[in-house]
Amino acid sequence: MNVRRWIGIGLAGLLGSSALVAQDYDDRWYMGVRTGIVFPDSDRLTDDDTAFYYGGSFGRFFSPSLSLDLRLDRYVLDFIDVTPGPSNRFKLASYGLIGRYHFGDGDTRPYVLFGTGIQEHKNAYDNGRDIFGSLGLGIHHNYDDRMSLRLEAEYRHDNDRDTFDRDNGFDDWFVTAALNFPLGPRPQPAPPPQVREPVVDPRPVPLPEPEPEPEPEPEVMFEFDAMVTFGLDSNELQSAAVVELNEAVALLRLHQEITRIEVAGHTCDLGPADYNEGLSERRAQAVRDYLVDNGIDADRLTVTGYGEDRPKVPNTSERNREQNRRVELIVLERNDD
Repeated sequence: MNVRRWIGIGLAGLLGSSALVAQDYDDRWYMGVRTGIVFPDSDRLTDDDTAFYYGGSFGRFFSPSLSLDLRLDRYVLDFIDVTPGPSNRFKLASYGLIGRYHFGDGDTRPYVLFGTGIQEHKNAYDNGRDIFGSLGLGIHHNYDDRMSLRLEAEYRHDNDRDTFDRDNGFDDWFVTAALNFPLGPRPQPAPPPQVREPVVDPRPVPLPEPEPEPEPEPEVMFEFDAMVTFGLDSNELQSAAVVELNEAVALLRLHQEITRIEVAGHTCDLGPADYNEGLSERRAQAVRDYLVDNGIDADRLTVTGYGEDRPKVPNTSERNREQNRRVELIVLERNDD
């Protein structure tokens, strides 16, 4: 299998999987530059204790925890002894797919690294390619919406058995720093409409009709945190949600004077609006089905998915977006007679 085919398979996997995941995170594509130090295997018989390393990458987050990059890098070593060829240099370049699994949340997160790909070798003994595999640890830090930093330590096994006609490959270590730059702006809420200054008419005018009373705020009877009640991008109820769901069942049984309740699903503004509306309705339906299965009259319940149309707070930060991902029980009708 040649290098172009490997890279093509990697690109197809990245692009094809982008439609299968939830959107509650920054899923913009990014480009990165990286540099650092490589500690080569002593069995390479080079006179370098360390060498300069550099490269570039292209990737994105495919879930809040998982990122995948297509990475290219290069480093050059010098043999200790004179070689039979015109050059005493050992040039290495790699092309591979690198995955990182991040832990926690916030702007600074640790991660584990895993990857594989093709490593090219150019020296007086061999001019070929072999598979490599990588494992490592790192820290990812978001400076702002336009730049992030990665610091990582990586172990790489290079399966080069042809340079010295040996049974095993080589093991190199890397300490690197990388800067990533997202492509395109992060989605932002629409700006408020501009209010025109009223035109003053000098002529006397009749008093305006009184403005109608504003609609009363809906009476929220119970609210579920969608991130606790459901898994990521799912409408399957989690076991951790049972306590709150049972509290809602007890509350509805106690207040029989409430004759109609709306089960309303809401999301934040990340992701396509149509997708968010469908997800919110499926989650509201799951809550309604649980209530009915536990003795609440189905005629008292109606389901609505509002998607991102009715945020509880402005979608201006991740903390606010978490508050907007919710399912509410709203009182529509009551009979207090």
